[in-house]
Order: sequence, then structure tokens, then C-alpha cells
Amino acid sequence: GDIVIPGIFIALLLRFDNSLKRNTKTYFYSGFVAYCLGLFTTIFVMHVFKHAQPALLYLVPACLGIPIFLALVKGDVKAMFSYEDHSDAKDDTKDAKDSKDSKATKEVKKEK
Repeated sequence: GDIVIPGIFIALLLRFDNSLKRNTKTYFYSGFVAYCLGLFTTIFVMHVFKHAQPALLYLVPACLGIPIFLALVKGDVKAMFSYEDHSDAKDDTKDAKDSKDSKATKEVKKEK
């Protein structure tokens, strides 16, 4: 969970960067640096207090906070919160249409 969930979010930041059609990967790199800082903070606090710490306690605020703050500064907040990843949705819609077409074809053949 400490790697998978933030990793999915950072991958989504990369897709968001690509959707902006800019030559930079600002949000991806900011999310990656935020993950590293959150992990470092977790280890630091664990060593200072000599007790295990839940990593997501530090990873979530870092991984969400830094890219959102960066979006505020760059003026991309609206684009960030309205971003939807449609690449799979288009494929699902096409597959659903193909499936409906094949069912309709089978039904017509049965009627004949």
C-alpha cells in the first residue's frame, strides 16, 4: 500500500502532464519528489521517536499537497480537478458497441 497507491497517483500525474500538451513533466516530477520527501520524513520520524510510523501518514499529505500547491501557483487547479483519464473508457465503449453488434447479429441469424 505504501508503494502501490502513491505510485498509481504519480502515474496519473504523468498522464495529466501529457494531457496538458506541454513539453515538461512538472507534476510528475513534483509528485516523485514529494514521495521521496514523504518517505524520508517517515524514516526520520521513526528514528527520532524510536517507534514505527505508518508511512501513508506522511506520504499522502506530501504526494497530494505538493502537486496541488504547484497547480495553485501555475493556475492549473481547475484543469487538475476536472481531469479525467478517458483512454480506457474509449476502448470500453468500443468493446461494448462491438459486443452489442455481435449480439444483434446472432439474434438475426437465430430468427432466420
